[in-house]
Amino acid sequence: MKMKAFLEKKGVPAALIAAGGALLAIVALEHGRGKGGSLLLAFLFFVAVVEGCVAAAAAGATVNARWVGSVRKELLSVTPLLLLLSFLLLLLIPFLDIYPWAGTPGIWLRKDFFIGRNLVFLLLAYVTARRFAAAPADGEGTKSRAAWYLLVFVVSQTLTAFDLVMSLEYPWISALLGGYFFIESIYGGFAVSALLCLLFRGTPPADRGHGSRSDLSDLSILMFGFSLMWAGLFFAQFLTIWYGNLPEEVGFLAKRLSASPLRELSVAVLFLLFVIPFPALLSTRAKSNPYVVSAAALSILAGILVERYVFLAPVVRLSPVALAVDFACLLFLFAAVVYKGSRGASLDA
Repeated sequence: MKMKAFLEKKGVPAALIAAGGALLAIVALEHGRGKGGSLLLAFLFFVAVVEGCVAAAAAGATVNARWVGSVRKELLSVTPLLLLLSFLLLLLIPFLDIYPWAGTPGIWLRKDFFIGRNLVFLLLAYVTARRFAAAPADGEGTKSRAAWYLLVFVVSQTLTAFDLVMSLEYPWISALLGGYFFIESIYGGFAVSALLCLLFRGTPPADRGHGSRSDLSDLSILMFGFSLMWAGLFFAQFLTIWYGNLPEEVGFLAKRLSASPLRELSVAVLFLLFVIPFPALLSTRAKSNPYVVSAAALSILAGILVERYVFLAPVVRLSPVALAVDFACLLFLFAAVVYKGSRGASLDA
């Protein structure tokens, strides 16, 4: 109760975010040059989840989705974390030597331009998310603000995929990776939406009228549909590499499928992001079952995390202690801002 009262005080979330940023900076800079893998992994996971939460709300707003109203404020309450993630991106500057292109002449893959373009679009994501959050849920201009955010979101996630992940395997190139990342991010946003709907709105009543769906069922349908979309993109990427059989492309898969434990973790990604959520949400009854939906949503989020690890583990060094501190700090801040947003939603109601 004391913690809840503390979080509800004015200015506390901002202070917590500032303190969290300071802690993350201390942990990151303690590791020295060339060992920024833990910070990069935490950044990649949370930038997908945070931007995905806002993107889920924005996508719902553009099509007048009914479910958005039940979790809109909670989803948009994570917007300040985009500023923290922008700061974390700057903390990666001392670790850019982990990229194989570092030190080679060029324009696109130059350290200042590399950080600069990603920072600009992270800040643009924050600004457009703030403008969208400030608009009334059904007010004039809300859809246009949501569309602007979605445009920035697509570019930001695409740059994250191409710059922060793909260039670790330079000169390996995948034109599909950008789309794969932003689809996966909004997929995670829908998973968080379902968990928030259950956490703050409870289980939908069993005596709903015939033909009417609960908000939880709508979110389950979205997770079900995006599991198929994700699987399609996953297969398209795999098929392109397998059919082409080019050494510069096959090397990316060979590093991750040739030895344990990455081979098993790679298979786990397929299970967590498709094999589990797809059949689990197949039936109509399962889509409104809180236990099934929670399991599917947690599976999706775990799949994104494991996949980010599989992307990084063969090429960067990870510190378990630093990784634990980074994730604990960011997870606490995520929970704090969402709780503050939920209290604002209930007070405004």
